[in-house]
Amino acid sequence: MTALQIVQTLDRILQQENIRYCHWKSNEHVDAAVEGKTDLDVLVDETEKEHLSRVLTQIGFKYFEAIPCRRYVDIDDYLVVDAETGALVHLHLHYRLELGEKHLKGYHLPWEDLILTSRLYDTPHNVYIAEPNIEMILLIVRVVLKVRMRDRLNTLLGHNYFDGDFIREYRWLKERIDVSKVEYLSTELMGAAAAQLVLQAIESEAQLGQLLKPGNAIEAALRQYRRYHRLVSTALRWRREVEYLSYRVRRKFFEAPVTTRRTPTKGGLVVAILGADGSGKSTVTSEITRCLSQKLDVFPIYLGSGDGKASLGRLPLVLVSRAAQMLRKKRSSASAQPQPTYSESAAPPKSKLSSLMRILWATTLVYEKEGKVRQSRVARDRGMIVISDRYPQTQVLGFNDGPLLSSNNGQAANFPRSLQQWELTHYQNMVETMPPDLVIKLNVTPEVALARKSDTPADVVRQKVTAVKDLKFPRQTRVIDIDATQPLDQVLLKAKWAVWENLQ
Repeated sequence: MTALQIVQTLDRILQQENIRYCHWKSNEHVDAAVEGKTDLDVLVDETEKEHLSRVLTQIGFKYFEAIPCRRYVDIDDYLVVDAETGALVHLHLHYRLELGEKHLKGYHLPWEDLILTSRLYDTPHNVYIAEPNIEMILLIVRVVLKVRMRDRLNTLLGHNYFDGDFIREYRWLKERIDVSKVEYLSTELMGAAAAQLVLQAIESEAQLGQLLKPGNAIEAALRQYRRYHRLVSTALRWRREVEYLSYRVRRKFFEAPVTTRRTPTKGGLVVAILGADGSGKSTVTSEITRCLSQKLDVFPIYLGSGDGKASLGRLPLVLVSRAAQMLRKKRSSASAQPQPTYSESAAPPKSKLSSLMRILWATTLVYEKEGKVRQSRVARDRGMIVISDRYPQTQVLGFNDGPLLSSNNGQAANFPRSLQQWELTHYQNMVETMPPDLVIKLNVTPEVALARKSDTPADVVRQKVTAVKDLKFPRQTRVIDIDATQPLDQVLLKAKWAVWENLQ
């Protein structure tokens, strides 16, 4: 497969602008990098930083900032969505050769000019790559500078540190190098003792373990390039690692809106994806979330009442509703249509018990939605991209994520007027004070929706299709209409691009 169109454009523009660059590591799978499957690890001349920033902006790349404990001095993150495929391309931009332990990168090796001067053009992939002899030296040096005490202990316990990516790159490079040239370059860069260790590692895989020994010749030769004293490095590395792990724990186990990856510099975005049953709303929502969350801080929320996670207040009602549905199915397995849940039905409950259950459902749902909407605001203010499946509205009452105790056709007389007004007021507050920044409407015809979701009553489908099309939003909210009757890949591409264009 050839490089993505945006990668080819990047290469062409950088050459036109005389900006030297080089994909300096992991060229064993550079094909995956130019296809957007892995990062583009690119080294550039640091004197071209401002010039390069303007060029990248012109061709569609956006700058994102890593969280402080994952941020490095001379490494920037630029990303873009490829307009043809919808792939998210991550340009990991290195202005200096910063290497070292994970969470710190405490060494700066002044070898940038050598790498850029000796680069080779890889025609099949439309990208400059590092010369193999230099890349082999860099691969070995990266291992030596990255290894930690825990890695040495794991090795003693029988774990092979050199499995996986390293050994694939090592074997791939070994077929392409000139050992005499590697010896010469290693000696020039690090001295004779370090060069000898490099040659031993190249000669036999059995010698790779020598690279893990503390105080080896390579580590000693590169000690002069440390950015911090050893004790300071240890303290900084542990602080950054503990901070990062705390963020991950809060995000994963407590669903807190904390950043763990990268955010745009001018603030986040709240995106609401709307569509009737059969429009592909859930698929589009999950795919956008999956795509962007690979590299960016994405906060998915569900603001409906059906498939999403229920709050603790509403959970008992959900369990009761499911139990009641199962009981009805057992009593009448030949039922013509599935019974609607409290959130789906626009018709008034017939019994006092049903009325009470609907009131409880609607009340707990108000508090649940308010909490999630407030949480989405916090996430956006922290720079996160909030992807919301559905959003509260007050234009269609009784269904379609509107107030449940009121109805446009006057069928809600069973409920106290004061309770209806209370619910409506809370929905109005959510809509007016916390509207989404972007709304993506997935529009379908009733016929297409019914063909995709045959278990939904036809009159309900028609109502929802019309309601989605007619919904209005404040002026500050941008609304994008997408014809969701198109093939799914086209719908996904347009939806991803809509989100991307609205990121600052």
